[in-house]
Amino acid sequence: MATSAKRKETRLVARTSSEIQEIIQRAADYSGATVSQFLIDSAMEKARNVIERTETLNLSMAGADALFNALENPPKASAKLLKAAKRYKETVNVLNH
Repeated sequence: MATSAKRKETRLVARTSSEIQEIIQRAADYSGATVSQFLIDSAMEKARNVIERTETLNLSMAGADALFNALENPPKASAKLLKAAKRYKETVNVLNH
């Protein structure tokens, strides 16, 4: 028996002033989209930008050099770090790997 995949859709509702509604409607008309399409496209573009800014590490060349240097030449583990690692392993019951 064939099963059909049902697309789950939700509704987004926003209350706004009539001035904002008119501006959005005008922009949607200019772009050839419905207000819903325009809002979804605009929201998705903004959401992707926010996610990209949040999840992307941006470094200057000096910062990149410092990062690579630290990765290639890590400092020796301090006694405090070794103690914390031991306590962590004992707490989560991790075997030495």
